[in-house]
Amino acid sequence: MTSLWKKSINIAAAVILAPLILISTVPYEEHHYLRFAAEGGVGEECIEYEEEEENTITINCNASFLNVVQTISDTEILQTTGRPGEYVLNASLEVADDATFEMTSSSSSSEDGLQYLKLAGENGIIVYGKILIDGVKITSWDIEDEDVIQQDRNGTISRGFVQFAASEGAQILNSEFGYLGYAEPGQRGFDLFGEGPSHDMEIRDSKFHNMWFAFYSNSAYNITIDGNEYYNNIKYALDPHTTTHDMNITRNLVHNNPAGIICSDRCYNILIEGNMVQNNSQYGIHFSRNMTDSIARNNQITNSTSGIVISESSNNQVYNNTIERATSQGILLFNPSEPDDGLTRNNLVYNNTISSSPIGINATRSYDNILENNRLSDIESNEYRLAGNASIIIRGQEFDNALISEIGSAPRNLVEIVDSGIIEVRGAGADEGGREADLYNTDIEPYNRTLNDGESITVSSS
Repeated sequence: MTSLWKKSINIAAAVILAPLILISTVPYEEHHYLRFAAEGGVGEECIEYEEEEENTITINCNASFLNVVQTISDTEILQTTGRPGEYVLNASLEVADDATFEMTSSSSSSEDGLQYLKLAGENGIIVYGKILIDGVKITSWDIEDEDVIQQDRNGTISRGFVQFAASEGAQILNSEFGYLGYAEPGQRGFDLFGEGPSHDMEIRDSKFHNMWFAFYSNSAYNITIDGNEYYNNIKYALDPHTTTHDMNITRNLVHNNPAGIICSDRCYNILIEGNMVQNNSQYGIHFSRNMTDSIARNNQITNSTSGIVISESSNNQVYNNTIERATSQGILLFNPSEPDDGLTRNNLVYNNTISSSPIGINATRSYDNILENNRLSDIESNEYRLAGNASIIIRGQEFDNALISEIGSAPRNLVEIVDSGIIEVRGAGADEGGREADLYNTDIEPYNRTLNDGESITVSSS
């Protein structure tokens, strides 16, 4: 039976970047230790490879990828492809707690800088400590096929991943991540998942594509996601989840995914601002399952089923967004028939521009949400649609033959129009018997109308 080997390197932590000089190789029982010294003598174990069970390279101190290259001489574990800065890693790489690890394309020698890391098989990068990834491309890799590993639509094919487990202070800059992840918690692609929350992370100016999940977080906080591109991902582009909070998602290009940006399950204090969200087959932006105290503003959303969805979530603000060519509705305020995680109520939706969609704003089983000064144009069916005992408050609105309809047979769908000047209302009995439209001064008294059994009204400003 082949012996198990263990390789470790001792580097003085204070001089980790100093030139390394091989001192000795000392055999001991079934393990093989490599000891390195730098100016100042030998420090504690720094880079260790353990083949037994784990097949993992562990970083236990402040180090760089160049230190790993200098340490791991077994080409079955780490090998260069012959191209400058390109390596195949046939093991997982783990950054231990309190360690800092750098994977960067810059180096004192241009040939030593890491350009492209290929994660063979189902090996991954697991970060407990701090990591800097700057200017590096990371993908899965099939050694036999000499190609990236494609994924099926159910995520059943094991392949490389990047996981942050209670990591603090990570920086992801100017890098590319592709063809990573499968349907396994912690290994979904780019995954903030573990026993403790990851926090104080920056992800900037990078690309994420052909991932199972391009971003997932559980309980993470103080996260900045800025200026990235997310495209051609299989399940989700951006999915902050499960009490993630204090996160800024800004200036990203999110396109050609099933789902664009979703925050789900008790997320709060999330800012979604200035993003270009295009050609996602489901929704553009989704506030989901008791998401509260969050903002979506100044986003441009084009070609999705629904532009912005608020579901089982309250006390959020959606404003100054531009939504074009939604195939169902621009904005959906929704509760399922049996809500489990909260109610969609008391959200403020204002100053949005919605155009070229069948429905402008759809309220389904949602209550007391305020719709203010939204600009609706080229709406094919209904500017406003209500279903399932919904209620909306329209405030400060200019109307141009806006059709407000009830769909279904719910006994009570309530429309209230306030602070919108004098309005003309037709329909639901207003113009029966040849009567002219009824006039209401909503600055003096709110206009209220209950719509039942498919009733509609048409409202214009006078």
